[in-house]
Amino acid sequence: MELHFENWIKQQDVSEDALILFDESIKCYRVGAYRASFLMSYLGFMKALRDRLLKSEKPTLVHEAEWTRTRNDLKNDKIWEDTVITTVQAKHKINKNVSVSKVFLASNDVIEDIPYWRRKRNECAHAKDTIISYSHVDTFWLFLESNLPKFIVDGGKEALSDKFKRFIDRRYTRPGDDFQPLIKEMVSVLRGDEIADFLKEVQDNYIEVDDLPDELGYKFWREIAYSPNKALQDAFLQFITSEHDKFAEFIAVFPNRLLLCTSKNELIRFFWKESLFNKIRRRYDTFWELALILLRNELIPEEEVEEFIIDLADSVSGMNIPSNVEAQELKEYGLFERIRWSIFERGILTEKYNAYNNANRYVAKVMFYIENTPLDSLVVQELNSLFSSYHFGNLHNRLQKFVRDQPLFLKEFNRIAKENNFSVVDFFSEDKAEIAEP
Repeated sequence: MELHFENWIKQQDVSEDALILFDESIKCYRVGAYRASFLMSYLGFMKALRDRLLKSEKPTLVHEAEWTRTRNDLKNDKIWEDTVITTVQAKHKINKNVSVSKVFLASNDVIEDIPYWRRKRNECAHAKDTIISYSHVDTFWLFLESNLPKFIVDGGKEALSDKFKRFIDRRYTRPGDDFQPLIKEMVSVLRGDEIADFLKEVQDNYIEVDDLPDELGYKFWREIAYSPNKALQDAFLQFITSEHDKFAEFIAVFPNRLLLCTSKNELIRFFWKESLFNKIRRRYDTFWELALILLRNELIPEEEVEEFIIDLADSVSGMNIPSNVEAQELKEYGLFERIRWSIFERGILTEKYNAYNNANRYVAKVMFYIENTPLDSLVVQELNSLFSSYHFGNLHNRLQKFVRDQPLFLKEFNRIAKENNFSVVDFFSEDKAEIAEP
Protein backbone atom coordinates (compact mmCIF):
# COMPACT_ATOMS: atom_id res chain seq x y z
CA MET A 1 0.00 0.00 0.00
CA GLU A 2 1.29 3.46 -0.92
CA LEU A 3 2.21 5.66 2.03
CA HIS A 4 0.67 9.10 2.32
CA PHE A 5 4.09 10.78 2.10
CA GLU A 6 5.00 8.59 -0.87
CA ASN A 7 1.98 9.86 -2.79
CA TRP A 8 2.53 13.46 -1.67
CA ILE A 9 6.20 13.74 -2.61
CA LYS A 10 5.48 12.55 -6.15
CA GLN A 11 3.24 15.55 -6.65
CA GLN A 12 5.83 18.10 -5.50
CA ASP A 13 8.25 20.04 -7.65
CA VAL A 14 11.44 18.21 -6.76
CA SER A 15 14.17 16.97 -9.05
CA GLU A 16 14.72 13.40 -10.17
CA ASP A 17 17.82 13.16 -7.94
CA ALA A 18 15.80 14.22 -4.90
CA LEU A 19 12.97 11.78 -5.73
CA ILE A 20 15.48 8.92 -5.91
CA LEU A 21 16.63 9.74 -2.37
CA PHE A 22 13.07 9.96 -1.09
CA ASP A 23 12.29 6.64 -2.76
CA GLU A 24 15.26 5.06 -0.96
CA SER A 25 13.96 6.54 2.30
CA ILE A 26 10.53 4.97 1.79
CA LYS A 27 12.04 1.57 1.01
CA CYS A 28 14.09 1.72 4.21
CA TYR A 29 11.04 2.82 6.21
CA ARG A 30 9.07 -0.22 5.03
CA VAL A 31 11.70 -2.65 6.29
CA GLY A 32 12.24 -0.83 9.60
CA ALA A 33 15.62 0.74 8.77
CA TYR A 34 14.62 4.06 10.28
CA ARG A 35 18.09 5.61 10.59
CA ALA A 36 18.69 5.07 6.88
CA SER A 37 15.15 6.23 6.12
CA PHE A 38 15.62 9.49 8.02
CA LEU A 39 19.03 10.12 6.48
CA MET A 40 17.78 9.56 2.91
CA SER A 41 14.78 11.85 3.49
CA TYR A 42 17.02 14.56 4.91
CA LEU A 43 19.35 14.33 1.91
CA GLY A 44 16.34 14.42 -0.40
CA PHE A 45 15.26 17.63 1.32
CA MET A 46 18.73 19.13 0.92
CA LYS A 47 18.82 18.12 -2.77
CA ALA A 48 15.44 19.75 -3.35
CA LEU A 49 16.67 23.03 -1.81
CA ARG A 50 19.94 22.84 -3.74
CA ASP A 51 18.07 22.46 -7.02
CA ARG A 52 15.84 25.44 -6.24
CA LEU A 53 18.85 27.57 -5.48
CA LEU A 54 20.64 26.55 -8.67
CA LYS A 55 17.72 27.28 -10.98
CA SER A 56 16.75 30.58 -9.36
CA GLU A 57 18.09 34.01 -10.15
CA LYS A 58 19.99 36.05 -7.59
CA PRO A 59 17.90 36.88 -4.50
CA THR A 60 17.27 40.57 -3.88
CA LEU A 61 19.31 40.77 -0.65
CA VAL A 62 22.38 38.90 -1.93
CA HIS A 63 25.31 40.54 -3.73
CA GLU A 64 26.25 39.26 -7.17
CA ALA A 65 29.70 38.01 -6.16
CA GLU A 66 28.31 36.21 -3.12
CA TRP A 67 25.63 34.53 -5.26
CA THR A 68 28.19 33.40 -7.83
CA ARG A 69 30.31 31.87 -5.08
CA THR A 70 27.28 30.15 -3.56
CA ARG A 71 26.26 28.63 -6.90
CA ASN A 72 29.78 27.31 -7.48
CA ASP A 73 29.83 25.73 -4.01
CA LEU A 74 26.44 24.12 -4.61
CA LYS A 75 27.91 22.34 -7.64
CA ASN A 76 30.77 20.95 -5.58
CA ASP A 77 29.94 17.39 -4.48
CA LYS A 78 32.11 17.72 -1.36
CA ILE A 79 30.54 20.82 0.15
CA TRP A 80 27.09 21.23 -1.44
CA GLU A 81 25.15 20.04 1.62
CA ASP A 82 26.96 22.42 3.99
CA THR A 83 26.45 25.20 1.46
CA VAL A 84 22.70 24.57 1.44
CA ILE A 85 22.57 24.81 5.26
CA THR A 86 24.65 27.98 5.27
CA THR A 87 22.50 29.54 2.57
CA VAL A 88 19.25 28.63 4.29
CA GLN A 89 20.40 30.14 7.58
CA ALA A 90 21.89 33.32 6.13
CA LYS A 91 20.09 36.31 7.67
CA HIS A 92 19.69 39.98 6.86
CA LYS A 93 19.04 42.45 9.68
CA ILE A 94 16.16 44.83 9.14
CA ASN A 95 16.78 46.46 12.54
CA LYS A 96 18.39 45.40 15.81
CA ASN A 97 15.39 43.26 16.76
CA VAL A 98 14.27 41.85 13.42
CA SER A 99 16.11 39.82 10.81
CA VAL A 100 14.92 37.87 7.80
CA SER A 101 16.33 35.20 5.56
CA LYS A 102 18.55 36.64 2.84
CA VAL A 103 17.62 33.92 0.36
CA PHE A 104 14.37 32.12 1.14
CA LEU A 105 10.90 33.52 1.76
CA ALA A 106 10.20 30.92 4.45
CA SER A 107 9.49 32.36 7.91
CA ASN A 108 12.12 32.53 10.64
CA ASP A 109 10.25 29.88 12.65
CA VAL A 110 10.55 27.38 9.83
CA ILE A 111 14.21 28.15 9.17
CA GLU A 112 15.04 27.85 12.89
CA ASP A 113 13.75 24.25 12.81
CA ILE A 114 16.50 23.25 10.35
CA PRO A 115 19.32 22.85 12.94
CA TYR A 116 17.19 20.32 14.86
CA TRP A 117 16.78 18.14 11.77
CA ARG A 118 20.48 18.61 11.02
CA ARG A 119 21.35 17.17 14.43
CA LYS A 120 19.07 14.19 13.86
CA ARG A 121 20.75 13.65 10.49
CA ASN A 122 24.16 13.54 12.22
CA GLU A 123 22.88 11.10 14.84
CA CYS A 124 21.76 8.78 12.04
CA ALA A 125 24.90 9.17 9.93
CA HIS A 126 27.38 8.70 12.77
CA ALA A 127 25.61 5.85 14.57
CA LYS A 128 25.27 7.70 17.86
CA ASP A 129 23.49 6.06 20.79
CA THR A 130 20.30 8.07 20.24
CA ILE A 131 17.23 5.95 19.49
CA ILE A 132 15.78 6.68 16.04
CA SER A 133 12.38 5.15 15.31
CA TYR A 134 9.57 5.44 12.79
CA SER A 135 8.15 8.40 14.74
CA HIS A 136 11.19 10.52 13.90
CA VAL A 137 10.76 9.78 10.19
CA ASP A 138 7.02 10.44 10.33
CA THR A 139 7.59 13.75 12.12
CA PHE A 140 10.18 14.84 9.57
CA TRP A 141 7.84 13.91 6.73
CA LEU A 142 5.13 16.03 8.35
CA PHE A 143 7.61 18.90 8.55
CA LEU A 144 8.32 18.52 4.83
CA GLU A 145 4.63 18.38 3.92
CA SER A 146 4.00 21.56 5.88
CA ASN A 147 7.06 23.52 4.85
CA LEU A 148 8.78 22.30 1.68
CA PRO A 149 6.53 24.52 -0.52
CA LYS A 150 7.51 27.52 1.65
CA PHE A 151 11.19 27.38 0.68
CA ILE A 152 10.94 29.86 -2.15
CA VAL A 153 13.92 31.87 -3.34
CA ASP A 154 13.33 35.58 -2.80
CA GLY A 155 13.47 37.70 -5.93
CA GLY A 156 12.53 34.86 -8.24
CA LYS A 157 9.35 36.44 -9.61
CA GLU A 158 11.09 39.17 -11.60
CA ALA A 159 13.53 36.67 -13.06
CA LEU A 160 10.68 34.33 -13.95
CA SER A 161 8.91 37.18 -15.76
CA ASP A 162 12.05 37.75 -17.80
CA LYS A 163 12.17 34.07 -18.71
CA PHE A 164 8.58 34.19 -19.99
CA LYS A 165 9.42 37.32 -21.95
CA ARG A 166 12.34 35.54 -23.62
CA PHE A 167 10.32 32.38 -24.18
CA ILE A 168 7.78 34.14 -26.41
CA ASP A 169 10.51 36.11 -28.21
CA ARG A 170 11.38 34.14 -31.35
CA ARG A 171 14.84 35.73 -31.36
CA TYR A 172 15.65 33.52 -28.37
CA THR A 173 13.19 30.62 -28.50
CA ARG A 174 12.29 28.31 -31.34
CA PRO A 175 8.59 27.49 -31.96
CA GLY A 176 7.72 24.27 -30.17
CA ASP A 177 10.34 24.57 -27.42
CA ASP A 178 9.30 22.97 -24.14
CA PHE A 179 7.61 25.28 -21.64
CA GLN A 180 7.48 22.67 -18.84
CA PRO A 181 10.54 24.10 -17.06
CA LEU A 182 8.75 27.44 -16.77
CA ILE A 183 5.70 25.81 -15.20
CA LYS A 184 7.82 23.85 -12.73
CA GLU A 185 9.73 26.98 -11.82
CA MET A 186 6.50 28.85 -11.09
CA VAL A 187 5.68 26.33 -8.39
CA SER A 188 9.11 26.42 -6.80
CA VAL A 189 9.74 30.17 -7.08
CA LEU A 190 6.34 31.56 -6.12
CA ARG A 191 4.08 31.23 -3.11
CA GLY A 192 0.48 30.01 -3.46
CA ASP A 193 -1.14 33.45 -3.60
CA GLU A 194 1.62 34.78 -5.82
CA ILE A 195 1.07 32.03 -8.39
CA ALA A 196 -2.47 33.23 -9.10
CA ASP A 197 -1.25 36.81 -9.59
CA PHE A 198 1.57 35.60 -11.80
CA LEU A 199 -0.82 33.57 -13.96
CA LYS A 200 -2.70 36.80 -14.63
CA GLU A 201 0.57 38.44 -15.62
CA VAL A 202 1.33 35.56 -17.98
CA GLN A 203 -2.07 35.79 -19.64
CA ASP A 204 -2.05 39.58 -19.89
CA ASN A 205 1.52 39.93 -21.16
CA TYR A 206 2.91 36.68 -22.53
CA ILE A 207 0.63 33.73 -23.36
CA GLU A 208 -3.10 34.15 -23.95
CA VAL A 209 -5.42 31.16 -23.74
CA ASP A 210 -6.29 29.67 -27.14
CA ASP A 211 -8.97 27.13 -28.06
CA LEU A 212 -6.99 25.60 -30.94
CA PRO A 213 -5.27 22.41 -29.67
CA ASP A 214 -2.19 22.88 -31.85
CA GLU A 215 -1.47 26.40 -30.59
CA LEU A 216 0.92 27.34 -27.79
CA GLY A 217 -1.82 29.16 -25.85
CA TYR A 218 -3.92 26.00 -25.61
CA LYS A 219 -1.04 23.66 -24.82
CA PHE A 220 0.43 25.90 -22.14
CA TRP A 221 -2.82 26.65 -20.31
CA ARG A 222 -3.94 23.03 -20.57
CA GLU A 223 -0.87 22.01 -18.57
CA ILE A 224 -1.84 24.59 -15.96
CA ALA A 225 -5.54 23.69 -15.89
CA TYR A 226 -4.91 19.95 -15.51
CA SER A 227 -1.77 20.07 -13.40
CA PRO A 228 -1.55 17.35 -10.70
CA ASN A 229 0.21 19.87 -8.48
CA LYS A 230 -2.36 21.07 -5.94
CA ALA A 231 -0.77 24.47 -5.39
CA LEU A 232 -0.80 25.18 -9.10
CA GLN A 233 -4.34 23.86 -9.56
CA ASP A 234 -5.62 25.96 -6.63
CA ALA A 235 -3.87 29.03 -8.03
CA PHE A 236 -5.39 28.42 -11.46
CA LEU A 237 -8.90 28.22 -10.01
CA GLN A 238 -8.27 31.35 -7.93
CA PHE A 239 -7.04 33.12 -11.06
CA ILE A 240 -9.94 32.20 -13.39
CA THR A 241 -12.64 32.88 -10.80
CA SER A 242 -11.38 36.39 -10.12
CA GLU A 243 -13.34 37.94 -13.03
CA HIS A 244 -16.53 36.99 -14.91
CA ASP A 245 -15.02 37.42 -18.37
CA LYS A 246 -11.84 35.58 -17.48
CA PHE A 247 -13.85 32.71 -16.05
CA ALA A 248 -15.93 32.41 -19.22
CA GLU A 249 -12.84 32.58 -21.42
CA PHE A 250 -11.07 29.72 -19.67
CA ILE A 251 -14.10 27.53 -18.98
CA ALA A 252 -15.04 27.76 -22.67
CA VAL A 253 -11.66 26.22 -23.51
CA PHE A 254 -11.53 23.77 -20.59
CA PRO A 255 -15.22 23.02 -19.91
CA ASN A 256 -14.75 20.19 -17.43
CA ARG A 257 -13.00 22.58 -15.02
CA LEU A 258 -16.44 24.12 -14.45
CA LEU A 259 -17.31 21.53 -11.81
CA LEU A 260 -14.32 22.59 -9.72
CA CYS A 261 -15.89 26.04 -9.31
CA THR A 262 -19.44 25.17 -8.25
CA SER A 263 -18.98 26.68 -4.79
CA LYS A 264 -18.85 30.13 -6.43
CA ASN A 265 -22.63 30.54 -6.57
CA GLU A 266 -22.72 34.11 -7.84
CA LEU A 267 -20.08 33.40 -10.48
CA ILE A 268 -21.89 30.28 -11.73
CA ARG A 269 -25.20 32.12 -11.95
CA PHE A 270 -23.68 34.99 -13.94
CA PHE A 271 -22.04 32.39 -16.17
CA TRP A 272 -25.22 30.59 -17.23
CA LYS A 273 -27.40 33.69 -17.26
CA GLU A 274 -25.03 35.97 -19.17
CA SER A 275 -21.63 34.66 -20.28
CA LEU A 276 -22.78 31.38 -21.81
CA PHE A 277 -25.20 33.04 -24.23
CA ASN A 278 -23.54 36.39 -24.85
CA LYS A 279 -19.87 35.41 -24.93
CA ILE A 280 -19.37 31.68 -25.40
CA ARG A 281 -22.19 30.93 -27.84
CA ARG A 282 -20.72 33.17 -30.55
CA ARG A 283 -17.07 32.15 -30.24
CA TYR A 284 -16.63 28.61 -28.92
CA ASP A 285 -17.77 25.16 -29.96
CA THR A 286 -18.11 24.04 -26.32
CA PHE A 287 -21.40 25.92 -25.87
CA TRP A 288 -23.60 22.80 -25.88
CA GLU A 289 -21.14 20.77 -23.80
CA LEU A 290 -21.21 23.46 -21.12
CA ALA A 291 -25.01 23.71 -21.26
CA LEU A 292 -25.27 19.97 -20.62
CA ILE A 293 -22.76 20.12 -17.76
CA LEU A 294 -24.93 22.77 -16.13
CA LEU A 295 -28.11 20.73 -16.64
CA ARG A 296 -26.63 17.37 -15.77
CA ASN A 297 -25.20 18.60 -12.48
CA GLU A 298 -28.29 20.62 -11.52
CA LEU A 299 -26.39 23.89 -11.38
CA ILE A 300 -29.47 25.77 -12.58
CA PRO A 301 -32.33 26.18 -10.08
CA GLU A 302 -35.19 23.83 -10.91
CA GLU A 303 -37.68 26.68 -11.34
CA GLU A 304 -35.40 28.32 -13.95
CA VAL A 305 -34.57 25.27 -16.07
CA GLU A 306 -37.50 25.86 -18.43
CA GLU A 307 -36.33 29.40 -19.15
CA PHE A 308 -32.82 28.07 -19.75
CA ILE A 309 -34.14 25.50 -22.26
CA ILE A 310 -36.02 28.28 -24.08
CA ASP A 311 -32.75 30.20 -24.41
CA LEU A 312 -31.01 27.06 -25.66
CA ALA A 313 -33.69 26.49 -28.30
CA ASP A 314 -33.28 30.07 -29.46
CA SER A 315 -29.53 29.46 -29.77
CA VAL A 316 -29.82 26.72 -32.41
CA SER A 317 -28.49 28.17 -35.67
CA GLY A 318 -26.41 27.26 -38.68
CA MET A 319 -23.24 28.06 -36.74
CA ASN A 320 -24.39 26.50 -33.49
CA ILE A 321 -25.80 22.98 -33.75
CA PRO A 322 -25.47 20.29 -31.03
CA SER A 323 -23.83 17.00 -31.98
CA ASN A 324 -25.99 13.90 -32.40
CA VAL A 325 -25.03 12.67 -28.93
CA GLU A 326 -25.71 16.06 -27.36
CA ALA A 327 -29.04 16.27 -29.20
CA GLN A 328 -30.23 12.99 -27.70
CA GLU A 329 -29.39 14.14 -24.18
CA LEU A 330 -30.96 17.56 -24.74
CA LYS A 331 -34.12 15.80 -25.86
CA GLU A 332 -34.58 14.62 -22.27
CA TYR A 333 -34.71 18.24 -21.11
CA GLY A 334 -37.44 19.22 -23.56
CA LEU A 335 -35.33 21.08 -26.13
CA PHE A 336 -37.25 19.68 -29.10
CA GLU A 337 -40.65 20.42 -27.57
CA ARG A 338 -39.56 24.05 -27.35
CA ILE A 339 -38.34 24.08 -30.98
CA ARG A 340 -41.58 22.41 -32.08
CA TRP A 341 -43.55 25.18 -30.41
CA SER A 342 -41.41 28.02 -31.77
CA ILE A 343 -41.48 26.76 -35.37
CA PHE A 344 -44.49 24.57 -36.01
CA GLU A 345 -47.06 25.35 -33.32
CA ARG A 346 -46.63 29.09 -33.89
CA GLY A 347 -47.10 28.51 -37.63
CA ILE A 348 -44.22 30.75 -38.73
CA LEU A 349 -43.65 28.60 -41.84
CA THR A 350 -47.17 29.27 -43.04
CA GLU A 351 -47.53 32.95 -42.25
CA LYS A 352 -49.13 34.71 -45.19
CA TYR A 353 -46.37 37.23 -45.88
CA ASN A 354 -43.35 35.89 -43.97
CA ALA A 355 -43.31 32.16 -44.75
CA TYR A 356 -40.51 32.39 -47.31
CA ASN A 357 -38.29 34.59 -45.13
CA ASN A 358 -38.95 32.49 -42.04
CA ALA A 359 -38.14 29.28 -43.91
CA ASN A 360 -34.76 30.67 -44.93
CA ARG A 361 -34.11 32.28 -41.57
CA TYR A 362 -34.81 29.19 -39.49
CA VAL A 363 -33.51 26.55 -41.88
CA ALA A 364 -30.91 25.21 -39.40
CA LYS A 365 -33.44 24.90 -36.60
CA VAL A 366 -36.06 23.22 -38.86
CA MET A 367 -33.54 20.70 -40.20
CA PHE A 368 -32.16 20.02 -36.72
CA TYR A 369 -35.67 19.22 -35.55
CA ILE A 370 -36.51 17.02 -38.55
CA GLU A 371 -33.25 15.09 -38.35
CA ASN A 372 -33.69 14.26 -34.66
CA THR A 373 -37.44 13.96 -34.08
CA PRO A 374 -40.13 11.62 -35.53
CA LEU A 375 -42.72 13.21 -37.80
CA ASP A 376 -46.21 13.94 -36.54
CA SER A 377 -49.36 15.37 -38.12
CA LEU A 378 -48.61 19.00 -37.19
CA VAL A 379 -45.11 18.96 -38.70
CA VAL A 380 -46.39 17.21 -41.83
CA GLN A 381 -49.19 19.73 -42.23
CA GLU A 382 -46.91 22.76 -41.78
CA LEU A 383 -44.22 21.51 -44.16
CA ASN A 384 -46.77 20.41 -46.72
CA SER A 385 -48.44 23.81 -46.65
CA LEU A 386 -45.12 25.65 -46.92
CA PHE A 387 -43.90 23.66 -49.91
CA SER A 388 -47.09 24.21 -51.87
CA SER A 389 -45.59 27.60 -52.84
CA TYR A 390 -41.99 27.37 -51.64
CA HIS A 391 -39.96 26.29 -54.66
CA PHE A 392 -36.47 27.59 -53.92
CA GLY A 393 -34.42 28.86 -50.99
CA ASN A 394 -32.13 27.53 -48.27
CA LEU A 395 -34.65 25.23 -46.61
CA HIS A 396 -35.82 23.95 -50.01
CA ASN A 397 -32.27 22.96 -50.94
CA ARG A 398 -31.45 21.40 -47.56
CA LEU A 399 -34.67 19.42 -47.32
CA GLN A 400 -34.41 18.30 -50.95
CA LYS A 401 -31.02 16.72 -50.22
CA PHE A 402 -32.34 15.19 -46.99
CA VAL A 403 -35.32 13.65 -48.81
CA ARG A 404 -33.02 12.24 -51.47
CA ASP A 405 -30.74 10.67 -48.84
CA GLN A 406 -33.58 9.51 -46.53
CA PRO A 407 -36.33 7.90 -48.65
CA LEU A 408 -38.00 6.45 -45.54
CA PHE A 409 -38.76 10.01 -44.49
CA LEU A 410 -41.05 10.42 -47.51
CA LYS A 411 -42.78 7.15 -46.82
CA GLU A 412 -43.53 8.19 -43.26
CA PHE A 413 -44.55 11.68 -44.41
CA ASN A 414 -47.05 10.22 -46.86
CA ARG A 415 -48.38 7.71 -44.34
CA ILE A 416 -49.16 10.46 -41.84
CA ALA A 417 -50.66 12.67 -44.55
CA LYS A 418 -52.91 9.86 -45.71
CA GLU A 419 -54.10 9.15 -42.16
CA ASN A 420 -55.03 12.82 -41.76
CA ASN A 421 -56.49 13.30 -45.26
CA PHE A 422 -53.80 15.75 -46.35
CA SER A 423 -53.21 16.16 -50.07
CA VAL A 424 -49.42 15.83 -50.44
CA VAL A 425 -47.71 18.44 -52.59
CA ASP A 426 -45.34 17.35 -55.32
CA PHE A 427 -42.19 18.01 -53.29
CA PHE A 428 -43.20 15.29 -50.80
CA SER A 429 -44.72 12.90 -53.33
CA GLU A 430 -44.03 9.27 -52.50
CA ASP A 431 -42.80 8.81 -56.06
CA LYS A 432 -39.61 10.58 -54.95
CA ALA A 433 -38.99 7.85 -52.41
CA GLU A 434 -39.46 5.16 -55.05
CA ILE A 435 -37.09 6.90 -57.42
CA ALA A 436 -34.49 7.28 -54.71
CA GLU A 437 -34.53 3.56 -53.87
CA PRO A 438 -31.79 1.46 -55.56
